[in-house]
Amino acid sequence: MSVANDVDVVVVGSGAAGLTAALAARESGCERVLVAEAEHVVGGASRLSGGILMGAPTALQAANGIEDSVDGLFHEYLAMNGWQVEPGPVRAFLEQAGPTIDWLVELGVPFEPWVFPAGQESVPHGHMVRGSGDGLIKALHAACRERDVEIALGRRVDRLVATGGRVRGVAVGDDEITADAVVLASGGFCASPEMIARWWPDGLAGGDWAYYIAGEGAPGSRGDALGLGASVGAQITGQNRGLRLLHTGFHRDFDAAPPGWLVLVDGTGRRFIDETSHYGVMDAVIKAHGERAFAVFDDRLLRTPGIADSKWDRTGAYRPNYNVDLIDRKVAEGAVRSAPSIAGLADAMEVDRAVLEGTVRRYNEAADAGHDDEYLKPAEYLHALETPPFYAVELRPASLAVSACGLRIDGGARVIGEAGEPVEGLYAAGECTGGIIGPFYAGSGNSLANCVTYGRIAGLSAAGASKDHSKEQVP
Repeated sequence: MSVANDVDVVVVGSGAAGLTAALAARESGCERVLVAEAEHVVGGASRLSGGILMGAPTALQAANGIEDSVDGLFHEYLAMNGWQVEPGPVRAFLEQAGPTIDWLVELGVPFEPWVFPAGQESVPHGHMVRGSGDGLIKALHAACRERDVEIALGRRVDRLVATGGRVRGVAVGDDEITADAVVLASGGFCASPEMIARWWPDGLAGGDWAYYIAGEGAPGSRGDALGLGASVGAQITGQNRGLRLLHTGFHRDFDAAPPGWLVLVDGTGRRFIDETSHYGVMDAVIKAHGERAFAVFDDRLLRTPGIADSKWDRTGAYRPNYNVDLIDRKVAEGAVRSAPSIAGLADAMEVDRAVLEGTVRRYNEAADAGHDDEYLKPAEYLHALETPPFYAVELRPASLAVSACGLRIDGGARVIGEAGEPVEGLYAAGECTGGIIGPFYAGSGNSLANCVTYGRIAGLSAAGASKDHSKEQVP
């Protein structure tokens, strides 16, 4: 006679991936679903996110007259990543991302009525949750309470319970909880310098400037799932991948959308990109330019309100690292380089005068002509650098946003073992997985969509495993 487990499904982590997994399992007929959260607050890093989800096709897209398809998104996603992702699991992700957004709407997650370009995609598929990540978590948490999903806070799982090659539960110290299936959704590892050094060395390219943008708010992002998975022979994939944002080094305000009027040059003084490019593009391109850049601008641009700031933030209200008071203070402290001429600025930047002067001359000619022949920057953000003093802010890809190395999964969110077969009873979703987010961050919402979509897939798969297990029980 076999003995029933304590719960049907146990989920490790209460971020977007964990809560959607729990809800999906509950809606699939599992009566006993437990979420174990290491910290003392629900939400993890998801609670601090921008609340953007990418997906297609969706009812919101249709309502906005946008025609989109899974095929188009899939081919674009693979092309962006140079095919360096797991095609099968990525296809499953993109096939379910749109339906998952529609499902979230039905659950009561409040979305803004519009859909927008969340990156360099050809068709807009960015969906914004009202209230950002906090709004998403509050809605999911409320749905969990309504469905009697139990959430245990302050319970950091330290090992998996496994016998006979099957995962049968989790443990916190001497306290074991047996389950028909386990879903790992404990987030990434950006809060662990040791894990970053091991699995994402490029995350430390910014040197002592590097910091985790959700560090104080999401201390649980320390890579627990990698150790738990490794204990049962799980594969790890996606090494040295993640999303970094360009950072000034003197201010830690989140700055994903810097002003479009900046002129970005590399360590030689040459432009290398359209300065209004999405941060995913910035991260990918900066690697080829020595992991270091300078934002160059003049006094008029700094001090004139109303100049078009960013195509990602058209309000112009979001300029945390380029406001007058901060720049003036940092010039006085020596953290921002300033000079009365471009030649003098080149000296302060320690780059060749002729190179920087030539860069600025060509840029000014483009601004006067209203067309950027070199990098095709939109005309509304082209503003000549003419009014001294001139400024240069050093930038490094040092703001760590998302880690993308983790447990390898298949399209059903089953964790894959070293021999290539699924680890029985074990599923994973979200930032603790690898192979879904590639070397190129496809746009705002790439990570959060991965969380909720694979969270839902994992919950459905775990529920199926639980039902299969219940059939094996002898009354």
